[in-house]
Amino acid sequence: MWKTISLEITLKPFCFDMSDAGFEKTGLKLFRQWEPLWINGGDTQLMFWTGDGSELLEYTGDLSDTMEYARYCGSANMWDEHTSDKPRETQTMHQVTRLFMEKPPVWTYADLKRLISVLKKTYRSRYGRDLKIGTTFDPGPEFARSDFKYNRHPEILSNMLGKKIFIFCYSVLNADKYRYAAYPDGIPQGESFGTFIGKQSQIFLRDIDFDFIWFSNGFGFGTETWGVTGAVFDGEKFYPDNTRETGKKVFQFWNDFRKNCPDYPIETRGTNLTTGIDLASDAVPLREIYNDIKNIEAPPNSPWAALDHNFGLELAGMLSHIAELPPGKGYPFRLYTHDPWWLNSPWLDRYDRMPHDIYMPMAVSRLNANGDTENPSRLNLLSVDDTWGNLPDQVPQEALPHLIDAYRTAPDQAGPLVWLYPFDEYHDHVAKGQRLEEVMFGDFQIIGAINEGLPLNTVVSTRNFNNMPLDKIAGRILITPTLVSDETVDRLTAFVKQGGKVLFYGPAHGEKIEQLLELEPAEPISGELEIPGCGKVRHTSVHSGGPIDRKLRKDAQAETLHEYVQGNVRRPAAARNGNIIWLRGTNSFKKVSRSAEYLPRTDYFFVEGMYRDLLNHFGWQFDFVKYDSAVLSPRITVRIHDNAFYYAGFGTNSTVVQHLSTPDGVPLFRGRDVILENGYGVYQTEKVSNLEARIFVRGENGVMQCREMTHENIGENRRMQISGLKNATVTFRPTGTNAETVIFTKNARLHTIYEPSDYTFETTSDAFGVKYIVHNVTGELCVTWGARVKEYFPGDFSVKG
Repeated sequence: MWKTISLEITLKPFCFDMSDAGFEKTGLKLFRQWEPLWINGGDTQLMFWTGDGSELLEYTGDLSDTMEYARYCGSANMWDEHTSDKPRETQTMHQVTRLFMEKPPVWTYADLKRLISVLKKTYRSRYGRDLKIGTTFDPGPEFARSDFKYNRHPEILSNMLGKKIFIFCYSVLNADKYRYAAYPDGIPQGESFGTFIGKQSQIFLRDIDFDFIWFSNGFGFGTETWGVTGAVFDGEKFYPDNTRETGKKVFQFWNDFRKNCPDYPIETRGTNLTTGIDLASDAVPLREIYNDIKNIEAPPNSPWAALDHNFGLELAGMLSHIAELPPGKGYPFRLYTHDPWWLNSPWLDRYDRMPHDIYMPMAVSRLNANGDTENPSRLNLLSVDDTWGNLPDQVPQEALPHLIDAYRTAPDQAGPLVWLYPFDEYHDHVAKGQRLEEVMFGDFQIIGAINEGLPLNTVVSTRNFNNMPLDKIAGRILITPTLVSDETVDRLTAFVKQGGKVLFYGPAHGEKIEQLLELEPAEPISGELEIPGCGKVRHTSVHSGGPIDRKLRKDAQAETLHEYVQGNVRRPAAARNGNIIWLRGTNSFKKVSRSAEYLPRTDYFFVEGMYRDLLNHFGWQFDFVKYDSAVLSPRITVRIHDNAFYYAGFGTNSTVVQHLSTPDGVPLFRGRDVILENGYGVYQTEKVSNLEARIFVRGENGVMQCREMTHENIGENRRMQISGLKNATVTFRPTGTNAETVIFTKNARLHTIYEPSDYTFETTSDAFGVKYIVHNVTGELCVTWGARVKEYFPGDFSVKG
């Protein structure tokens, strides 16, 4: 299982009985609910959302002090709470704060320390190993009332959501005369917040016996961590002169914190965005934070897709953050099970008890410097208690089977598509204040492409790509921005010469990339454009990497696939030369303020959907037929595990019809029916899917079915039956183990693996694994595979009748 399981929880469940026995009883219930995740080994930790972190900021060193804690429903700090004449019970939790119980108990720091001690002893007694417990710090107003943020030191707040409500990490404190554990005589004038929180954390974590700290809601990663604007980008303009100083300030926070809190690991939430967007908006030096700040963990996937269904942002953000990692560290996957503050339980309501936000982010993987696949090493569950302090059994009972299955079938090699991510190039350009619009544009393109159905869930950094064996990504389609370094362009050229396929996106600026793509400068165009056969496009230069200013050379061998047209002016929108495709790309934005507001789908063609369309040129088909053009596309991931292709996805609208195919033919999903039509499989979009494909078919049109059969004979591993075949070529991909013998029979009658196959077949392999191919099949086909084993028989026995 995962190396570390982290259960996130508030103090609410422990408020009903604050005796040692009560703490132990609640802890035991919690552990029993989730213990299948760690029962066979691995580390376990609890992460306490004690308050909002102000209990740490205001800690004086006296354990007998009372402390503020998360005892609320809704935001704890309200600015407009008493401005309405309406009865409070008629106002929402976004207007009026509630308590989670009539009389929440008083907590002291000594009570918190006692709780931590009881839980650690209880866990060790039950499992024979240590439990780690951490605390959290949140820069915002939600979780507990904060005298420190909003009364003592409002100078450390940045403007967000129209109010000064979030601490920005590189703020500087004014002097005060309050007593703190690290500052008995008060804070001196001009103390950096990083230094202050570092000193306070070192003492607070030590005194309470916490083992680590978590920085929440983007803290440490810029000024406006919930939005795409910041010190470098205001939504309409980039400020390149701000990048060096802003990046320096952000890094100085981390340096100050680590210098003054050297002993405790740091876990991070990160922003809801991507590495490139954080760089282009706030110059966040993630590379230097990873490399130079000791004992820090990479952020997990954002939980916001549960709220807004923006799985493109969730997956692209996760991929961009793990392209590189802190030395020696893995990366987490986080599932939003309950919300202990805002009276919702995503598993039960937002997800509707469906596991798409398990299988899709768990399809994500990265390739390391050796080209080996690395999957999430940690699992965080936010949270295991609900807003009322309950620990409902229903959620672990329903979610655990999917979590365990997603881990069991996690990728063991790169997926069909690999995002080649210029982690170093992005940092280098932003540090120099260069090409900021391309950096932001590129990540938004991939967000949009995933939201339009591009099955992209594997990432490799250009640093790792330039050093790894190319055979580790043979057979894959690399998707990469044109901003990559000249060294990477050379490496990609070698990859293409070996048969590799590359889809470039973005403006091509630079001699080497222009030469490879056969481009030259052209008079720039932007604004309202047309792509014939597709529709109207709006290309806003500031949001789309600059104007469209390249065209194919007159001697180019590349073929124009699509064009931007403005009056009599034409520019290539997409072009292909053999195994190289270039897509200029446009972000379909109406405007950008705190977030990107998209154009109406009924009026504009989204170029982001063209990535998926262009895969047809490389043998992969993911086409969608929509009754209503305004509905969102299905989001799809394709992971490979044990030689099978798993299609996991989420369909916002199940009226969309999917046309699917691969270089081996139409994937036949176990347990599903499919219409084979003109070379592709017609599947109705499912709300949530996680489908295994080992059978692929080419043949005449018809209706086919693939289902798992009982094997019922010793030595047989599995059997699958396909029906409805017409003059078909069938490709089968066996499991990697227990598949020494494969037989193909005309029906599903019981037979042993010692019997001969009814069909002749060829055995071959490709970059993904071994496959068997059978030709000219009509009617039913049963595939049986297994391994001959020693069998045991009883002595003779005669039955007299």
